[in-house]
Amino acid sequence: MPPTASHDQIGYWSPNTASVDWCENNYVVSYFIAEFWNTISSLFIVALGELGLYLCPTKERRFKVAFRMISLVGIGSTLFHGTLRHKMQLLDELPMIYAATALLFICIETKNGPQGKWLPHSLAGWLALTTIFVSITGGQIQFYTFQGSFGVLQLAIVYYTTTLHRRQAAVRGRNNNTSFWLISRALGVYTFAVTIWLIDLHLCEFVNGVSPNSVLKWNPQFHAWWHVCSITGVYFTTLLVAYQHY
Repeated sequence: MPPTASHDQIGYWSPNTASVDWCENNYVVSYFIAEFWNTISSLFIVALGELGLYLCPTKERRFKVAFRMISLVGIGSTLFHGTLRHKMQLLDELPMIYAATALLFICIETKNGPQGKWLPHSLAGWLALTTIFVSITGGQIQFYTFQGSFGVLQLAIVYYTTTLHRRQAAVRGRNNNTSFWLISRALGVYTFAVTIWLIDLHLCEFVNGVSPNSVLKWNPQFHAWWHVCSITGVYFTTLLVAYQHY
């Protein structure tokens, strides 16, 4: 958990009960919004999910679910950062796991063909256990359990999408420019997003603009930019998964 800045204030939703408090100073902009810029940037996630759903050329249910899950992540993120309450944190984190699992399901069937009912049932069982464990734990155990689960899903999606890209390139006898463009953009944007997320999490006292050790005169709101950049990477990934599927 990043160190709490001394300029945090008391607000409508105080005290905070979430397992993590990000680097943005709390209740500085509004008495009713704990992390104002993190909350506002979360609305971009909702907008991008709905835009993807509207523009998606296929109305197959799996892709409607994938884009709608992005919107749900944005709604949960808005509630979490607006309140810093534990229950709202779950509405942010659990949809992230559900969204990544939906993409992984599509990737597995794209690579290996339809798997029957065992695959969705297995994934549903895993999601149920993860949901229960993340919901009943707190503090660093809860935080790192979620991060570990989400990280494994992300790595699995990277594996499947890059493997499919190589396989499809081998079949064509040449690289697929569209697939390569989407992969490079998704990995590039998401790598940048993870970098600033780690800075916000672990180096808060050096970048929050108020601590004696801060090397900046103002807080660049790295977590808010993480929202914008990470969901852009997820958007590119969802387009890539749809492209490879068809």
